[in-house]
Amino acid sequence: MVRTTEAIRTHFFSAIRAFTQLELMRTEELIENWYEIQRNLSLQVAHDFILEHLKQKVGLTAYSQFSVNA
Repeated sequence: MVRTTEAIRTHFFSAIRAFTQLELMRTEELIENWYEIQRNLSLQVAHDFILEHLKQKVGLTAYSQFSVNA
């Protein structure tokens, strides 16, 4: 949440910039929809988190070579 005029302008500019970047990526067919990037990022973060904890808890390193297809 922002309260100052400058912070509101910065937030508004950032939101418009992000929207236009996503639209450009969609029109250039780099992504199918706006949520694709978020989904892929979330999957990658979850994948990395699980592998890191597997390595720490069990000492497994062989599983880090497998990719997750979700």
